[in-house]
Amino acid sequence: MYPGAAPPGHLGDWLNRHQGLPLQDQERLLRSDPSFSRLPPATQQRLVQQLHHLDQLPEAQRERRLARSEMLERMSPQEQMQVREAGRSYMALPPDRQAMVKRAFQDLRSVPLDQRATVLNSARYQSQFSPQEREMLSNLLRAEPYEPPQ
Repeated sequence: MYPGAAPPGHLGDWLNRHQGLPLQDQERLLRSDPSFSRLPPATQQRLVQQLHHLDQLPEAQRERRLARSEMLERMSPQEQMQVREAGRSYMALPPDRQAMVKRAFQDLRSVPLDQRATVLNSARYQSQFSPQEREMLSNLLRAEPYEPPQ
């Protein structure tokens, strides 16, 4: 969800409190929340769509998405902007570079948060990725929770 646009408290907390309810009841509660009704109609629609999307995800993917939202909510507006810009930069890469960056991103998710910068600045990553690509990865990873290797 979007910072400042989630129901009172954090989105994950709100969903956990209402997780046993059918989707229709969750949507009804969301729509009746006073902070929700103060949002612009387009934002309300996005939130309802995201509620429906989250409901259809497998549990592990849903939890990861919620953890990512929590991380984004805690970021400053400038940090959030850097994450969004990194996403746009990724989409502008040629397909072969997108594939390499995507693989690195997936690999780096399993690196503990406090070690990611060290790995990104390693000789291996410096030889495979431009400084701009490493910065893009760094910014994208700011909003990515640690996912232990399986």
